[in-house]
Amino acid sequence: LEAVRETGVPGIILWPNADAGSDDISRGIRIWREKGLDNKMHFYKNLPIDHYITLMKKTSCLIGNSSSGIREGAFIGTPVVNIGSRQDKRERGKNVLDVSYNKKLIFQALEKQINHGPYKSEPIYGDGNAGKKIADILSNCKWKIQKRISY
Repeated sequence: LEAVRETGVPGIILWPNADAGSDDISRGIRIWREKGLDNKMHFYKNLPIDHYITLMKKTSCLIGNSSSGIREGAFIGTPVVNIGSRQDKRERGKNVLDVSYNKKLIFQALEKQINHGPYKSEPIYGDGNAGKKIADILSNCKWKIQKRISY
């Protein structure tokens, strides 16, 4: 949060999912807000998926440790600063810079990504046509597929 504030860029902060450690992150966000340090920051607990994807397309940079930055970010071309080891060993596109929990390194990566701007789309997790491909395969299947219930 400090690194985001130092960029001077407005921020949209999303509450964490209910994963291990999320209570500590939520507590930190609440303390940040209670101290009045949230100038230019807007906090949301939930966003509809269509709003979220629209924001990802328009954002200067997504920052955090979310798989969304790795997966959807690569396809959309969203610049991402991935913090910590949560996404280790996950394939990622050129849109991701990995940093540790160090405010100075986070700030430098943010500045670099903001200055870079959008990346070229990398469909490393698919091109959005999986449903059609699956339907085509099933419609051309020579075997009869039937769900069976055994008692």
